Amino acid sequence: MPNTSFAQRLEIALSGTTIHAFAKKSGIGDSTLRRYLEGSMPGLDKLQVIAEAAGVTLDWLVAERGPMRPELDYRSGPVTLTPDEHKRMAEVYPSFVWIPVLSEVMASAGGGYLAPNEQITDFAAFHEGWLRSIGVRPEGAQMLYVKGDSMEPTLRDGDVLLVDTTIDHVRDNAIYVVVYNGNILVKRINLMRDGSVTLQSDNSRHLPETVPANEVEQLNVAGRVMWFGRSI
Repeated sequence: MPNTSFAQRLEIALSGTTIHAFAKKSGIGDSTLRRYLEGSMPGLDKLQVIAEAAGVTLDWLVAERGPMRPELDYRSGPVTLTPDEHKRMAEVYPSFVWIPVLSEVMASAGGGYLAPNEQITDFAAFHEGWLRSIGVRPEGAQMLYVKGDSMEPTLRDGDVLLVDTTIDHVRDNAIYVVVYNGNILVKRINLMRDGSVTLQSDNSRHLPETVPANEVEQLNVAGRVMWFGRSI
């Protein structure tokens, strides 16, 4: 049996938009939408229209079966949500982790920048079981975007990174997000025997940078990159 009523699911689907705006978008009258929100059940033709206009799946809207949105599947990566959608969806889908997307923070090879007071406006949904299967602690997960080409072909400009911020030191020779000299960088970090650290780019056109042993304390490891996604 569904955990929510149709009216509740419709309210979730309409989060972030007014009844009047959705009525214009869907072609369904304001008064008709209000009746649906009060408990009336639309016919199949109207259900299909609502699902398409709201960007939700028909199965979820009708019977709460499957993902709410076509892409709300942990195997296909993140789904961005507004804060209102996040609040409602966290109640409906407790097995998903809602990860903040730091849209104003870029991890760069040459001059990343930080917006520490950024207001979170988007979240990405991942299944908690999948996060743990790749070694991510859900409570420390954050997402940010790549800027620049220094990590190509592995990471490209505009890729989105899933970063585990509970990893605050270099564990192995892997890809990390670090803050150094006021910049946010995404690099492969190699630990050297003399105590120094090498920040390595995958793009051979960018030379590695060595952080001397006496400056390593200035290298702040913000997290380890655990997954990335990109548009085709």
